[in-house]
Amino acid sequence: MRFVFLIPDLKKGWPWNTIKTLVDFSRSQAVRDWALRQWIAVDEVYGGTMNIMRHCWVARQCGVDAVLATMSGKDNYGDVFGLNRSLPFIRWRDRRPDDICVVPDFVTQLIKDVKGLAIAYEQSPLQTKTDFDYLDDRVTLWTDSERMKALCAQTYPGKPAEIVPNIVDEALFPFIPQAEREEGLLFAFPRKGKDFIEATQSLYQQQGGTFWRFECIDGLTLRELAQQFRRPQAFLASASFEGCALPPQEAMAAGIVVVGKTAQEANFCMQHGKTALTGDTPEAVVQCLFQLESAPLRTTLTHNAYDYIRQFFPEGQPKIFWQQKIQEFALKQQSL
Repeated sequence: MRFVFLIPDLKKGWPWNTIKTLVDFSRSQAVRDWALRQWIAVDEVYGGTMNIMRHCWVARQCGVDAVLATMSGKDNYGDVFGLNRSLPFIRWRDRRPDDICVVPDFVTQLIKDVKGLAIAYEQSPLQTKTDFDYLDDRVTLWTDSERMKALCAQTYPGKPAEIVPNIVDEALFPFIPQAEREEGLLFAFPRKGKDFIEATQSLYQQQGGTFWRFECIDGLTLRELAQQFRRPQAFLASASFEGCALPPQEAMAAGIVVVGKTAQEANFCMQHGKTALTGDTPEAVVQCLFQLESAPLRTTLTHNAYDYIRQFFPEGQPKIFWQQKIQEFALKQQSL
């Protein structure tokens, strides 16, 4: 039994960008379908891809054969874990008929090519598609939050989706107490709600806030991000939509207090007054920021958040999940 986890190639530079632009503007569905089977690629590492790679790693730690698949069959991610954890790669076309294939939401139409068992991993509310036979007994639906489960129930009636635990790497993001961090430093990701971040910062300063200084970070490798996450006391969640929402969870593991949007409950780890302070408007977040100028409150929230998020460390729910899935899919294969 082998699990094959499909992920996009990581490609950068003008040749790939030119090809992508031509395909995106093509009106021919035949061209689009052909291109899909030639190039599934991105120019940055997304959280959903990272989560899939971590699941592959945990599955292997549980003793089952598991590989990553790209269209090229090449590992063009390098040390994406930041901890030199290497994983084997194969070409998607080289999968075997009896492989159990985990297919990400944005390319679920490729499930049509899978001969055996397939898993549609629905991680993003912006990517759920009905371009595959989800009612097929060979197909299983996975997702990552109660909100996504409800969305899947609407999109795929008659086929329940199972919530799969996200994986937070505590080795990469070790807990560092608030007192050992740079006082007043707040991190935000501009690619996830730049306008919201700017509005919050402006309003906070207009109301006389001087404790928090905002620093926007982007374009970092995971290793660089992990190093930078040793610095701030706070992380501003600013996205209106989220998939697996790893950044707030990694911040909690690291001892960073989390404040901001719940992304319509996709950031399920953000429980107001318990593990985080939440607000869906700049005005609400600014009030939270003034509260978080209190060191005792920050300490309480970060310890509560760490106690909550540790269930998603590899040795917690993910390990239990994969031990169960290995047994379940072995029985499913026998029944085919």
